[in-house]
Amino acid sequence: MYKVNLTSKSLRRNNILLAVICSCVLVLSIASSTESAPVPPGHLIDLGGRRLHLNCTGSGAPTIVAESGLGAFSTDWALVQPAASKFTRFCSYDRAGYAWSDNGPALDMVEETVDDLRMLLRKAGVDPPYVLIGASIGGLYVRAYQRRFPEEVAGLVLDDASSEHFLDFQIEGKDKVLADTSAEELRRMFEAYLRVSATPRILPTTVEAPADRLPKEAQLARLWALRKLMSSEPVIPTFSGAESWREEFIALRPQAPLSHPLGDLPLIVLTRGLNTDNRRREVAAEFAALSTVGKLVVTDQSEHEIHMYRPDLVTQSLKEVVEAARNRVPKSDKQEIRK
Repeated sequence: MYKVNLTSKSLRRNNILLAVICSCVLVLSIASSTESAPVPPGHLIDLGGRRLHLNCTGSGAPTIVAESGLGAFSTDWALVQPAASKFTRFCSYDRAGYAWSDNGPALDMVEETVDDLRMLLRKAGVDPPYVLIGASIGGLYVRAYQRRFPEEVAGLVLDDASSEHFLDFQIEGKDKVLADTSAEELRRMFEAYLRVSATPRILPTTVEAPADRLPKEAQLARLWALRKLMSSEPVIPTFSGAESWREEFIALRPQAPLSHPLGDLPLIVLTRGLNTDNRRREVAAEFAALSTVGKLVVTDQSEHEIHMYRPDLVTQSLKEVVEAARNRVPKSDKQEIRK
């Protein structure tokens, strides 16, 4: 992934990573526009005038559905999907505007993402219930899906998921958490940034860590997808995308003071053990406490993209949640494991 700098201060590397365009400036799109798209590993599903890419392998229920981070793609699950497909069906996909998927009304909006995913799965004949795994900002999307359609979600895995506590912006010289920022403040910040960010930059030509751990074919497809994405928008996230995050974080806030608001929903929270701090660990523990059977797993050998650093651990976590969803076996109330 690649990071964004939306203010005079670099947004620190965090659960959200903001995972895109190093300087969020206008890009050179000539090279990208002449590149031919690799053959998609999955199928392009028509949602009614536009198509999204869905790649499902394996069989069984509940189906695992993977939601990628910002500036990340279905290719990023190439180390997890084959192994997980041995014990159930696994579906990765690309959001509107990403990789092989057509553009939608707006990029990365929570409402559009949740609605698109639900329709995509329906059109493809992939019936609920689902075990949802969300990486980085994908964690916000899967939590939003579960909030809207709880009866369709059999379990959750949060893969170093984004938290409102670590996404801040500099508003009028002061740092503010996104959820505490008004829509007008956010709009002014984006407008100011767009006025000063017109310097073209060269598109990437190599795959950076940890994506260089992926199979070669996935690396090449990811590089193409990244160049395509960087050519399509002057700044990512867009204002509409960031504003939808703000609204969803606010909508999720009432869960915090409640005692296990997700009930006994199978839940595993994976958090990185490298380049982290105690506060980030505390927030991950708060995520785990959303369920009576929530479990926190600290991955000491991983940075942010745990599914690429530790695909074995992600696969094992998915298997545990799938089995718990099938059997509804009680687990101890909130555990912490170090691996």
